[in-house]
Amino acid sequence: MTEYDCGTVSLTNAISYLFDRKEIPAELIRTISIYTLDNYDKNGVLGNGGTSQESIALFSKWLTSFSKDKNFKINCQRLVGSEVSLKKITECINNNGVVLARLWQKCEHYVLLTIVNDDYVYLFDPYYLPEKYYDNDKDVEMVFDEPFSHNRIVTIDRFQSESKKDFSLGKIENRECVLINRK
Repeated sequence: MTEYDCGTVSLTNAISYLFDRKEIPAELIRTISIYTLDNYDKNGVLGNGGTSQESIALFSKWLTSFSKDKNFKINCQRLVGSEVSLKKITECINNNGVVLARLWQKCEHYVLLTIVNDDYVYLFDPYYLPEKYYDNDKDVEMVFDEPFSHNRIVTIDRFQSESKKDFSLGKIENRECVLINRK
């Protein structure tokens, strides 16, 4: 919706991907809104710096407590640095889950991973781009006919790259993802 709400939208998409509308507590969506868009930009404008890793960490802890307190059937585990691995991501997705991942897209950017296979990562990027934006990038394909699953397909090589190319995890020490599974 804005230039800065990739974390907010990706977390909301994670919940709507895993649960039917009637199963989603309003409190959960409200809390996503409260925890995200907490960073200031260089001009001191709140929200224009996007969502911080600290807020994602706090939200992950809150979601774990919420799950226990409200008997909401969800597991959440935040991984950082060398904890982030393709094996853990794949296990999560194959176990009725999705993964909130912080990747590069000209800056740090949150997306939702929904499918992984030997060659590709399928993800939903909340940031709208023109249809031909990745025409000259052999590692990224835009998808327009899977609105409830994914809108980008990225090669495993690009995804695992330490580069600052779009949809790479970046330097190992800076990586972050949140494994979210429906129980």
